Amino acid sequence: MVQRIAREAGLQAFIDAVEKDGCVIIQDFTDLESLEQAGKEVQPYLDASLADSASTVGALNGGTATCTRLVGRSKTVREKFFSDSLYQSIAEHFIGLETKIWYGSEPTIQKSNPLLSISITMSSQPGCKAQKLHRDDKNHHHRHQQASQYSKGRDMLIGLFVPACDTFKANGATRIIPGSHLWGDDKPDFGDDGNKGVMDAELKKGEAFVMLGSLYHGAGNYTLQSGCRTVHIMFMCSGVHRQEEIPYLSYPIEDVKTYSQLVRDRLGWKQSEPNLGWVDLKSPEFLLEETSA
Repeated sequence: MVQRIAREAGLQAFIDAVEKDGCVIIQDFTDLESLEQAGKEVQPYLDASLADSASTVGALNGGTATCTRLVGRSKTVREKFFSDSLYQSIAEHFIGLETKIWYGSEPTIQKSNPLLSISITMSSQPGCKAQKLHRDDKNHHHRHQQASQYSKGRDMLIGLFVPACDTFKANGATRIIPGSHLWGDDKPDFGDDGNKGVMDAELKKGEAFVMLGSLYHGAGNYTLQSGCRTVHIMFMCSGVHRQEEIPYLSYPIEDVKTYSQLVRDRLGWKQSEPNLGWVDLKSPEFLLEETSA
């Protein structure tokens, strides 16, 4: 079963859980007031997307309303959920890069921080069918070696799921296979009925689910006749990988100027050391300091 851990347990407890299971639940992630505010900010976009809720892009198979460009459309999601210090620390541990390189005989340590790969709110509607079990690092063509225990550097993607409601089997709680982050790339064995090792990651409002991109998972079948299951989802990739969502087109520069330094950096407005992601041979944050003529 997936481990539920309170913040007071400290960062290492979460790292240990993710290394073991590929995922963890943060018990006391946020408060109900923040969830309500985030809901108000994204609802107009969810309502507008209902006409397109039959989308089958990627793992979507119809029946899901969406709010894309999430960190730009919800200040609460951006500054409270995505910027949460615990999530950022977990991500830095698993997908942040620190490398010794040599200039002649002189060693230097270069760092590359994670980048926001995608942020989206998904709202499963009545009749929404279960997703096929999959890994989200498929988009990066990431490869995996079978392993008996976790080794740092194995993953390049990590996600955060913040539910706007309680999630459970009947409303399509995410189906996961704890431990599948250690599998290789051979055909997975889900059993004859497709449920071998599968459990429902049921969440309460205020909790959050953190998962590696290598974990097999998929949204469940929404069997209720009414309501919806709404979840705010953010994934970060390592700083040397292409982001799933193109931030420089999704988030206008005038908006980005109002974001916190952390969010600016995670969107890619900071050069990855030593020389990746520059403009005119300079780290691009200088563009955020320029004023309009």
